[in-house]
Amino acid sequence: MSDLQNYTENGPESKSTEFGRKLVRGLAVTSIALAIAAATAGGIAALQYRASAELQPLQHPPLAVTTLPVKMQDQYMTRTRYVGRLEPARQTSLAFELAGLVVSISVDEGAKVRAGDVIAQLDTDRLKADRKRLEARKRELEAERTLAQLTLSRQSNLRKKGFSPQQSEDEATAGVARITATIDQVTAQMDLVDIDIRKSVLMAPFDGVIGTRNVDDGSVITAGTPVVSLLETGKPQARIGLPPDVARSLDPDGHYQIITDAGPVSAHMSSIRPDLQTATQTVPVLFDLNSTNGAAFQQIVTLNVETPVRERGTWLPLAALKEGHKGLWSVLVVAAQDGQTKVRTEAVEVLHIEGEQAYVRGTLKANQQVVSKGGHRVVSGQLVALTGG
Repeated sequence: MSDLQNYTENGPESKSTEFGRKLVRGLAVTSIALAIAAATAGGIAALQYRASAELQPLQHPPLAVTTLPVKMQDQYMTRTRYVGRLEPARQTSLAFELAGLVVSISVDEGAKVRAGDVIAQLDTDRLKADRKRLEARKRELEAERTLAQLTLSRQSNLRKKGFSPQQSEDEATAGVARITATIDQVTAQMDLVDIDIRKSVLMAPFDGVIGTRNVDDGSVITAGTPVVSLLETGKPQARIGLPPDVARSLDPDGHYQIITDAGPVSAHMSSIRPDLQTATQTVPVLFDLNSTNGAAFQQIVTLNVETPVRERGTWLPLAALKEGHKGLWSVLVVAAQDGQTKVRTEAVEVLHIEGEQAYVRGTLKANQQVVSKGGHRVVSGQLVALTGG
């Protein structure tokens, strides 16, 4: 019984069962491996597809740029600034010709006066008293002359009748002449007193503004002591030192603009002095201004003189320039190429800069369209679209 049982448990039937189980397990492992491999292959294919799709270049529209046409010209103007001072055409220190006591001053500093206005007065009491004395002396002499003329008339009648010699008539004639001459002297002295009285009143010789006031009421002054300074405001002038060649190039009939702190003022050239200022090697040129425009005298003023430079080129905005190597400059121009509008580079040389503009020469041609704005966003060969100036 035991032998039969052992055979049943360990016989061919039990071996086939174990083999089946192993076969099932192997098939399951193989199926799982195949599934994993299939999934991996699918993921790699998807990544390759996405990568190939991202490598496709995008087609961007042409970039819009602002351009302006090249306008060639044969010359440009350089502007040089020269400095000078604003001054009145006439300036004087008013003073009395006489010594005396100042009894009144009618003006203060900054006052506007017209020609003939009274500025100051001296005491004239002594002069008036002297004139009265001379008037009395003149009346005395006139009385003496009347008597001398009567004496002459009597001597003349007596001589005609033979009762008086010629000598007496001649002496009477000389007496009348002597008294007449003395009267003339007194009259001249009275005229001098009248002149001194008039000169005791200081008047403005021209329209202007009072500058410095040096004397007050009650001052005793000597002849020639400055009382006030008077500045003529009706004809202001600018005195500007210019190189001799520049001064000679100015148009005597031309109109110029003088720059003051109060703004620009129109002017025309008055004269060129012949003397050279050795310190500055310039000649003073005087310009008559139409007005001061509120500017103060003695302030610094400037004159801009334009000089032509014959050089063919064109004006471009500084924003259109691009700096290259070793100080070279270039600009971008827009031109048609292969049926498309593209950007290309042209070399230029900067000759002059004024404000935000530069005068350049180079390989540019008339009517070419230069990229004036946004040049930093494009490169040579790029497609662009024009938006105008």
